[in-house]
Amino acid sequence: MALKKSSGPKESSATQYLHQRRIALLGLGVENRALARFLHARQIPFSVCDVRDPATPVEGVQQWRIGEGYLDDLTDFDLLFRTPGLPTLDPRLCAARRCGVEVSSQTRLFLQLCPAPVLGVTGTKGKGTTTALLHALLATDPSARVFSGGNIGRPPLEFIDELQPNDRVVLELSSFQLQDLDQSPHIAVVLSVTEDHLDYHADRAEYVDAKKPVCRYQTPGDILVVNRDCPTAQTFAEENIAAQWAFSTTAPSIPGAWTADGQLWACCPEERPTAICPVADIPLRGQHNWSNAAAAVAGALAFGAPATRFAEAIRAFAGLPHRLEYVAECDGVTYYNDSLATTVDATCAAIRAFDAPLLLIAGGASKGADFSDLGIAIAEANVRVVLLIGQEAPRIAAAVQQAGADGIIHCCRDLLQALDTARDLAQTGDVVLLSPACASFDQFASYAERGDLFKRLVLAARSQEN
Repeated sequence: MALKKSSGPKESSATQYLHQRRIALLGLGVENRALARFLHARQIPFSVCDVRDPATPVEGVQQWRIGEGYLDDLTDFDLLFRTPGLPTLDPRLCAARRCGVEVSSQTRLFLQLCPAPVLGVTGTKGKGTTTALLHALLATDPSARVFSGGNIGRPPLEFIDELQPNDRVVLELSSFQLQDLDQSPHIAVVLSVTEDHLDYHADRAEYVDAKKPVCRYQTPGDILVVNRDCPTAQTFAEENIAAQWAFSTTAPSIPGAWTADGQLWACCPEERPTAICPVADIPLRGQHNWSNAAAAVAGALAFGAPATRFAEAIRAFAGLPHRLEYVAECDGVTYYNDSLATTVDATCAAIRAFDAPLLLIAGGASKGADFSDLGIAIAEANVRVVLLIGQEAPRIAAAVQQAGADGIIHCCRDLLQALDTARDLAQTGDVVLLSPACASFDQFASYAERGDLFKRLVLAARSQEN
């Protein structure tokens, strides 16, 4: 049984339904901690199943199930809330479903309870930038408050009690967060979809299918905004009955947004196209960020925001940390942190964002990626040096060699050695770019920790030189 969509965050029927379930939270990551606070505030009993004891206290837990067997025989529960890091196809979850146990998630519960319209953003890369820019564009409209969360860092249940029906909510949604949904956001924005997390998903097809709930349950009164430059994104529109919008960097997209003749354009249904701003005013490197800006403009217009102040918001947008983030210039060499580039496509896009000679730092933990395209991109671009670190260094080196650029490879022990080597080899006018094309978990707790270390090392070296 699914909850009915409530008219407010404390709808009595929803609370009553949860009170009647034997609830377990599977894993205590950021999202399920927010869910635990939500349940505890409503005096709804719940248990926690996790592989290890929590590092910090959690209020309201009725029962703990801790240890390696924490997912064994879940049939003593009626409702399981899966942490995003737990694959929905885990055999133990599948066994629970076969026994009639409902598997849900914090995102699904939020959509069931949210009194305000929701816009969901998904794709392989660019979700965070697009979500943040969408928030900035919507915030130019004083007629409605804007809330954003999801994969961008804030669990939306944290602000559920603040929401009113005339607010607007923007959620960045990963494949992990979408798989349990049985309803879709009012507006769905689908960016470029390639492949990622093949260490988690069964294969590329299962990864793509995991994202489709963002629009699978839309109705004729909803809106789907897709990247018309991406064939896979286009498949999301097949058999979808929502109103169809698009965005592009190659062709006009009406209704929607696009770039042409050096301008960012937009057009609502039955209106004339409007020039938003020159693409040169978009303060983010790379043509892939033109696409993100077009997606944000299309999404904001679909949400009903007027375009009159979009240009001002775009020019003021500072971008997000670890996304082609300028760090410093030292002795004529510029350093950029792109630690969130954890896929081959993201690193290829970063390489294409520069005309200057590059010293590329790449490598890290495996996500099951094929590095052939990365090797070709490196061989074809102005990359003078490739500095490889981490678990995937040998496979990236092999791909670069296969592409015919083996003479530029340097394998390094860690990020510190890679930066030391880069400083020794860099020349005036070069760019040193950290864009790993890999996860961080072999040597770091997160991509943010990796990027922060890169920035500290660069700034420390600059201060020593001064």
